Amino acid sequence: MKGYLLFEDGTRFDGTYIGSEEWGGRGEVVFNTAMTGYQEILTDPSYYGQIVVLTYPLIGNYGTLTEAAESLFPWVEGLVVHQLEEIPSHGPDAHPLARYLSAYQKPLLTDVDTRALTQYLRDRGTQRAVLGAEPLAPSEALARLQDYDLTDAVYRVTTPQRYEIPGPGPRITVLDYGVKNSILSELGRRGAQITVLPASATTEDLDSTRPDGVVLSNGPGDPASVPEVLPTVRHALDHYPTFGICLGHQLIGLAEGARTYPLKFGHHGANHPLVDHRENRVLITSQNHGYAVDAESLQDRYQVRLTHLHDQTVEGIEHKERPILSVQHHPEAGPGPSDSLYLFDEFLAKVRSKEDAHA
Repeated sequence: MKGYLLFEDGTRFDGTYIGSEEWGGRGEVVFNTAMTGYQEILTDPSYYGQIVVLTYPLIGNYGTLTEAAESLFPWVEGLVVHQLEEIPSHGPDAHPLARYLSAYQKPLLTDVDTRALTQYLRDRGTQRAVLGAEPLAPSEALARLQDYDLTDAVYRVTTPQRYEIPGPGPRITVLDYGVKNSILSELGRRGAQITVLPASATTEDLDSTRPDGVVLSNGPGDPASVPEVLPTVRHALDHYPTFGICLGHQLIGLAEGARTYPLKFGHHGANHPLVDHRENRVLITSQNHGYAVDAESLQDRYQVRLTHLHDQTVEGIEHKERPILSVQHHPEAGPGPSDSLYLFDEFLAKVRSKEDAHA
């Protein structure tokens, strides 16, 4: 079936539509430069409400696998690729990508000139669009953007209730703003006893878990749209060793009085270079965010730990005296390189050091 990606300014990219309905999806359109890991991207809750364009031209060749998912199901509004490979190469346990998306009623647009589409997004910045199929009229399609709103995105993706993951080590409480399975797995591999709380958790909820350390997770949307979570974030910073990841990093910035601002087209991919100023090393990292923290107002208390080498944006801050570390990228990867997994070791070392001090 013929389909299209139609932007608010009338720009249209045509392709072949694969989906169960003529109406597809709507949302912010972002491009991701990762060569592999499409299932991890699709199931990352940070992509809630977005249509993802994959710049690598051949997608779907190894299929989809249950163990590759970062959450229970895909959160994207739709997927756009240049060429779809329908026969998985990873044996009987792998399922075709198109079938996987159709099972969750997520539309796919293939046979698209993704190079031209990516150039459009680089020139214009992140834009809203609808992904649909003929014969849906363009005016009818664009009308579906009128009530598009991501202000409650975090509450759409967070866990509805507290849950536990047992472990022999320190008690780590994760505030779930859209947490990925890989974050929980990396904490578990290091022996953590994990409690996951919803984004709406209060300071009393946090204290009731008796944490040795707190992780503020990744998540979707504009960090400034959830000011009501900041008191709990502030409480974590004041009382516990804290590790912020992506949205969690941005919320730490806001709780400490910094401002956040939108990037033109965001950082989405698995090949972003950072410098760790303390370790004097360059990392290749996995990223997915559309906002950044202006850390200038924090210089009296925090030092910039990580910097993006492409645009010099702040990629991590560290408190000068207290056990607080936050990073803008995804140290758990999924997909992406494992260059920065050591940051989990560093955080757990801070937690254990705090435990020893109170022993």
